[in-house]
Amino acid sequence: CNIDFKALFCSMKKFVRLPNTTDRSLKAWSAVDEHILRHIEENDYPLENVSIYHDRFGYLTCELIENKPTTLVYLASQKSSIIQNAFSFNIEVKNLHILSVLENATTKSNVALMKIPKSLDLLRLYLMKIVESMPADGFVIGGFMTRHFSKSILDIANEYFEEVEQSKAWKKSRLLILSKPKKRITNSDEIINTINYRDSIYQQYLGVFSANQIDYATQFLLENIQLRASENSFLDIGCGNGVIGKYLLEQKTWSEAVLMDDSILATDSTLLNVAISESVKVLNEYNLDTFSSEQFDLIITNPPFHFEYEIDPSIAIQLMENTARILSPNGRLVIVANKHLNYKSQLLNWYSIVDILAQNDKFVIYQAEQSKV
Repeated sequence: CNIDFKALFCSMKKFVRLPNTTDRSLKAWSAVDEHILRHIEENDYPLENVSIYHDRFGYLTCELIENKPTTLVYLASQKSSIIQNAFSFNIEVKNLHILSVLENATTKSNVALMKIPKSLDLLRLYLMKIVESMPADGFVIGGFMTRHFSKSILDIANEYFEEVEQSKAWKKSRLLILSKPKKRITNSDEIINTINYRDSIYQQYLGVFSANQIDYATQFLLENIQLRASENSFLDIGCGNGVIGKYLLEQKTWSEAVLMDDSILATDSTLLNVAISESVKVLNEYNLDTFSSEQFDLIITNPPFHFEYEIDPSIAIQLMENTARILSPNGRLVIVANKHLNYKSQLLNWYSIVDILAQNDKFVIYQAEQSKV
């Protein structure tokens, strides 16, 4: 693995992020990516069978494309980012080997590279998948920013590897080198959490938002939402494990119901909890481009504004703007959000009527629609 670091620095400027952000301070790579590549170059690891985890925008994948890596993804936007960035570097799609993190790799990886995720559950899922197919002499090289370190990362790593070493800091980042994988067979129930809520049991894969309970904002939304008789179709954006969509489906018959999430783990979890039919669909998407105009009577969402360690409400704001295109003439957008975000001022840019349906000390539920005059 011979890395041209001068060319590498120049290439950084070309990488894009999906979903798009208006925050220019957010980049598509970090010192962690550079540290991983630097470590590989200095130690001359064999990369004949390399797998890459948590490469959100494809930086590691594109830089190591000559090694034919297998990239495991957990987001639809992650896959799109990798493909788009590969295209900008004249990498043909046929040369990319991208799998869902829940798929089984067809070959054993002797080296796995990973940007360590914020979610400890997701880290656990990654390591479970890695040790299933890693040979006894394999390595994991995991990187993190020093300020994000927690002892729990080491505790989880020690569950799956005999040897766990930590590097010195470089550009405020560190690496974990994991070796001697502990061979084990992962049972299906180990990668799924179970949540009890309102006399129902919800299942969700490790790494889905709000692992041990239904998110409090979502609970507040479900406690206060009232449906209209005129509403015959809905879109649930950021469906998570499907709890909002399932509740709506239990209230009445819908001509069309779509539950959508960027996370592959979330949409696969929704499929565990919601019965799919000709009128009920689950989509793994991160934007609304797939929908035609004036399609839904109700769009409902608890949109994220945290992405790993980043705070970026601009992504939710862009989604709000795009919902106006796909609402029916008498349709409405219902959003639950943290109170401090003050989304009302943003919604008034695209909707003539914005009401507050309910609020408490932490959350507010907005209802946006167009004037009927």
